[in-house]
Amino acid sequence: MIRRACALLLFLCLLITCFQLVGPPRSVPRVVAGPVVAGPVHHSFQPTKGKVFVLVIGNDARVGNPSRSRADALHVIGLNTKTMKGGILNFPRDSWINIPGYGMGRINEALYQGGPQLMAQTVESLTGIRLDLWVMTGFEGFRGVVRMLNGVKIHLSQDVFDPTGSGARLRKGTHVLRAGAALAYVRTRKIFSSGDVARSTNQARFLLMLLAKLRKQVERDPAALFDWIDITRRHTRTDISAEDLFRLGVLAAQVSRKRVGNITVPVSVGSVGAASVVFISPKANSIYARFRRTAAL
Repeated sequence: MIRRACALLLFLCLLITCFQLVGPPRSVPRVVAGPVVAGPVHHSFQPTKGKVFVLVIGNDARVGNPSRSRADALHVIGLNTKTMKGGILNFPRDSWINIPGYGMGRINEALYQGGPQLMAQTVESLTGIRLDLWVMTGFEGFRGVVRMLNGVKIHLSQDVFDPTGSGARLRKGTHVLRAGAALAYVRTRKIFSSGDVARSTNQARFLLMLLAKLRKQVERDPAALFDWIDITRRHTRTDISAEDLFRLGVLAAQVSRKRVGNITVPVSVGSVGAASVVFISPKANSIYARFRRTAAL
């Protein structure tokens, strides 16, 4: 049980590696951190009534994890220690919302304006959910982890073919996605009628497949734990204490992938001036309320 819990706590450090999105080339950022970084949202880690919420941020940086970048992937992961259920709530990057202290803007701009802490504050203000931890990655973390895992198995219900956009060339069916193909898959949006909504949902699907692979490997061979430790050591820098990580690992060890829901907030496409944005539907309020109450979807 202890080995299994230790392996699964590593999953929480690797969460964000599945949500890397790379936009157009940009200038090299001034501040570069490790490929995967994590930290507490508040002064102390104190889950409320057995519920844990983790903010997952995928930035658009090609090198490291500069705080002055934009969040191209944004997800809240909830886990309930009493029901052993969870959920992943996804936010399209162009969602038009209020950024505390800065006024209205796209949700992905909060990271550029104030780093992970302002991003967390923005999501808390929007949803009413008290976040416990944040995790963030860039291009390097994603490719490195997928490569060291020798790919991640996933089933596609349709062709994902976008050679001039994300570079994806995937046929309908089951695939083991290596680093390049996995990156192309989680970047793809133009071929989907719902665009970034579909991309956000697919990012969460890929994360769940990572969890499935971790559980399968460690349950079949406990020695695989050391491989996961090595992967985490190479790609993660965290300000979360070892004690808190262990507590999260014990929780994750008891949650089945099939008991973790995956929902993208309902939105409508619109514009503000010349900018194309999406507006979050008032229907999202009932989703936030249920997620706050149960930490599951």
